[in-house]
Amino acid sequence: MTQDPDTNTKPTEDSSEHTRWNFTMLVGEATFFMAGLAWVDPSSVLPMFIGALTPSTVVIGLITVLQRLGWLLPPIFMAAVLGHRPRRLPWLRWPVLLGRLPLFAFVAYLWLHGMDNPRLVIWFLVIAYLGISLGNGLLGISWQDIIAKSIPSRLRGRFFGAMQFATAGAAFGVGFVVRWILGPSGPAFPLDYTILFTAMAVFLTISIVGCWMVREPIRPVLDRPQSVREILLGALPMLRERPAFRALVFTVSLGFGISFSLPFYMVYARQVLRVPEDMAGVYIWAITIGGALSSILWAYLNDRRGPRSVLRGAGILVTVTPTLAICVPAVALALKGLLPGLSDALPYLFALVFFAGGSTMGAMWMGSMNYLFELASHQDRPRYIALFNLFTLPGALVPLLIGFLLNYLPFPVVFLLMAACGGSALLLSWRLPHPTPLDSITPRE
Repeated sequence: MTQDPDTNTKPTEDSSEHTRWNFTMLVGEATFFMAGLAWVDPSSVLPMFIGALTPSTVVIGLITVLQRLGWLLPPIFMAAVLGHRPRRLPWLRWPVLLGRLPLFAFVAYLWLHGMDNPRLVIWFLVIAYLGISLGNGLLGISWQDIIAKSIPSRLRGRFFGAMQFATAGAAFGVGFVVRWILGPSGPAFPLDYTILFTAMAVFLTISIVGCWMVREPIRPVLDRPQSVREILLGALPMLRERPAFRALVFTVSLGFGISFSLPFYMVYARQVLRVPEDMAGVYIWAITIGGALSSILWAYLNDRRGPRSVLRGAGILVTVTPTLAICVPAVALALKGLLPGLSDALPYLFALVFFAGGSTMGAMWMGSMNYLFELASHQDRPRYIALFNLFTLPGALVPLLIGFLLNYLPFPVVFLLMAACGGSALLLSWRLPHPTPLDSITPRE
């Protein structure tokens, strides 16, 4: 049930009232957040840091999974909290602040105690990343809802494209500094990683400020609270009755799980291919350049041809990335035999894997969010976001499964399985129906 919009949305706000301001603030805060993560990039630097403390690949998979679980689980509870509330901004501001406090404590610990107790450092690290993820999960509905309310659908491709391009540019600069810090002329371990985590905390602090400056339009909401039980009872009927929603869930479950597996390519490069440690900076550049260049394409496709085309592009790349990880070493070996001068080409050729992977995540994220925005009315958006996260939860376990499989299977075999899953996501993406435009959905009486 929903109220008549005139009874619960005063003052009525024009759809573009906060568009310019929020466009700037949200792009800015996301840029500092993602550039902050790039200081200890989850796909390259973080695996090397963990590898310096423990040989276990399961820890890498665990942190990746906890990041996804922290993002996916809280929204089901937040949908019950926010569904009837016209203002969601407080639920953006406080979680973004509280969720990052464990990271600040972790940085203080590193400066005070260093790496004297590796086991404790790992657990502190896990808690810090879990805090960031839980904070993002608690604010996720508010953040996405404010985007959907203040950024018109005709501009969302450009909005997400600008966000990804700015993020890539900032992370590209970060890559230069990271390569120097981790290189032979940089500070010795553990000071090098302590500096990187400190820079990450500074950038995330600026991101917090940006979130607090966002403005919120007021739109129609439910006329009464919905309990978690009510939302869950409606989950399966929604999956059955909305074929577009169902197709999106299955496509993203497969595709996103594989796209979050970039850290394992770095482990493969270091442990099997013997790539030098300072190549982490190069791989950060490859990820960010791939994300920057592809963001222009995804923004164009989204605004001109809709989010389905973006999801199909993501399906192609999620298949290509593990395939490249299998093929590049063989190509480098062949080139070495033909042209001895290219004997050191492998570390740089392997950057193609990270280039493709960086392009994949941006496409999957932009396409899925914009497709979901067009499926739900303002009143139903929190519920749709929460259930979408719930149904795609199994995909979040894929990195942990990959980490487990790598204890028993060679890297190329696991990469082949990943490519097969990517191919399935690609096939599903071509079966996605046109989403019903947001403006054409009539609120339920």
